[in-house]
Amino acid sequence: MKRKVEVLDTHRADHRFQDGALPHVSGVKSFQILRANRAHPEAADGFGWTYNHAPMLVKAFGYYFCEYLSNPVDEHEVPGHTLISRSRDGMEWEKPVVAFPVMTADTSPYLGPRTDLLKPQMETVPHQRMGFYLDRQGVLLALSFYGLVHDRHRSMPCDGWGIGRAVRRIFPDGSMGDIHFLIFNEPAGFTRENTHLFPYYTESRDADFVAACAELLENGPVMRQMYEEQRFDRNLFPNPGAEALSYYTASDGRMVGVYKKSLVSYSEDQGKTWSDPEKHMSIHTLSGKVWGQKTSDGRYALLYNPTFDGQHRWPIAMVTGEDGYAFDHLMTVTGDMGPQRYGGLDKNLGPQYLRGIAENNLRTEEKELHLVYSNNKEDIWISHIPVPVASSGAREGELKWDQGFPEALGVYSPLWAPVRTEDGCLVLRDRDPYDRAAVETALGNMRSGWVDLVFCVRQVAVGNRAAIELQDPSGKIVFQMLLDDAGRVFLRMDGRIEPFGAWEENGHLHLEIRADVETAGMQVRFGEQEKTIAFNASVNEIARLFIATKKQIPHLSTLDDCGKYGTKDQVLPGAGEQTELTEIRVARIAWGQTPE
Repeated sequence: MKRKVEVLDTHRADHRFQDGALPHVSGVKSFQILRANRAHPEAADGFGWTYNHAPMLVKAFGYYFCEYLSNPVDEHEVPGHTLISRSRDGMEWEKPVVAFPVMTADTSPYLGPRTDLLKPQMETVPHQRMGFYLDRQGVLLALSFYGLVHDRHRSMPCDGWGIGRAVRRIFPDGSMGDIHFLIFNEPAGFTRENTHLFPYYTESRDADFVAACAELLENGPVMRQMYEEQRFDRNLFPNPGAEALSYYTASDGRMVGVYKKSLVSYSEDQGKTWSDPEKHMSIHTLSGKVWGQKTSDGRYALLYNPTFDGQHRWPIAMVTGEDGYAFDHLMTVTGDMGPQRYGGLDKNLGPQYLRGIAENNLRTEEKELHLVYSNNKEDIWISHIPVPVASSGAREGELKWDQGFPEALGVYSPLWAPVRTEDGCLVLRDRDPYDRAAVETALGNMRSGWVDLVFCVRQVAVGNRAAIELQDPSGKIVFQMLLDDAGRVFLRMDGRIEPFGAWEENGHLHLEIRADVETAGMQVRFGEQEKTIAFNASVNEIARLFIATKKQIPHLSTLDDCGKYGTKDQVLPGAGEQTELTEIRVARIAWGQTPE
């Protein structure tokens, strides 16, 4: 009997918490690519559009390229366009540029069911489940599907009745060639003869571009990703597909396809033909996308939102395995993320619609898995996940910053709350009214040991409190120190926040903690202050050191929030304005465990 994909870990995420109260993958570095801004479009995409979603990722010519959909307020809203941003290091991203603009289409060829809603000329709305193709010669193509939305409550750009799939070349310098049609959606009525938005790809004078398009059209698994928008084309899709295919080649040479809604299919001929998708309920997910990939260490990873509540898509979690079939050890990639600042219809909450670098595009042996996703269908993010994937760090270590971010350091870096390394220090700056800068270090699941932290505080914004914490794998806070805008330092003790010294601007601060799980006690030394205190939670081990510019993210989304059915009038106050600065500079993190 042929093997099937199965997630062996039966532990479920706890969605009262944005990280699911799951163990964190060690060393994940997450950077915000786009922060939507309606008040100051120049600070975002230049348009001020606040629905941004469905990012795609590729790496070519020494750059990361990220493509995503964008609409003014709501999902599938008229009009829409597709943008691309690029980055040398996956951390600093260029301002997005429009790759596939809004077009006005003649709808007279349309053969779909919604002729009652048809207008003679209609603006287009894009949709795509795949965005890049890197051919064998290194020619990079970007793709988008031009759809029609007659009424966003009764039609979608991916309902099979759109116009066709567009393609253009991206050159090594980042410039782009002319837009052409790769495929006209003939079952919907749109053909080469009656559709004149763009020429057919064979009319291009760029021979390498034409060859790359022809190669793409022969690539079975890549083409299979186009099913949803062109589902009525029986020449392309003789048997049914499903939404948002991600595929990888398992250890036995079979190709595995994973989709939304826990669906899986298989190919015995490298993606030329596929079995019908079937439910695999051990993949505990609903309407968010699933990403599957072979990692550079020869293992496999599945990533998805582990929830059957499609409204609240958090966290992004992952399981790993040896052969591409059996997966185990559910861990989270994303912790707390900023709230939805701008309301809009069908804007599900949380980090979602994840995509990595597809198997056919993967030309690197980097020891990282790269993942792009949207948060709240509003902001675009990337996470760099170290390979091998692990949730526990070394039993002892020391982190310094003379060569950038150490692998063991986890980083959460919004655009307005960036984490960077400067002058031998780790620097956390925060001007975001609804997010924070944060870092964490896995401590090797410590039961008895010490943590040593050397840092200084430049400034804390009025009304804010920066935080230093020790947490167990589920996020229980064992130790918490708070630093406020008045230069005061506090410890959480016996359920109370008690004074424990002071900080001065740029003053050298040294925090030492010796903790023991057996006695549930800690010795805390901070400058000249020293105190023995009890744990603030009952835990079996201490998993991580956590440092953040805010004690918590303001207006953090909860299960009581409902962005999906919200309205465009819901805007958080000051969502597009920066706040006063909070800045923390860390010189050293060290830790060690007491021998058992």
